[in-house]
Amino acid sequence: MSERASKTFDCVQSMRQARDRLSAEIADMGYDDLVKWLHGHRYADPLLQRLAEKARLESARTARR
Repeated sequence: MSERASKTFDCVQSMRQARDRLSAEIADMGYDDLVKWLHGHRYADPLLQRLAEKARLESARTARR
């Protein structure tokens, strides 16, 4: 199997950049701030947004018990 001479998109580099950006954004947050950030985050992908909403609702339901 041959590799292309020139990549148009480097998935590993893109993932590292995203991880570094997120790490820098949440580096100084405490637990409570991080939870608020996660619950308030909006995802571009509708499936991820629905999963995040379900997790938030389940967390709230568990906290009330």
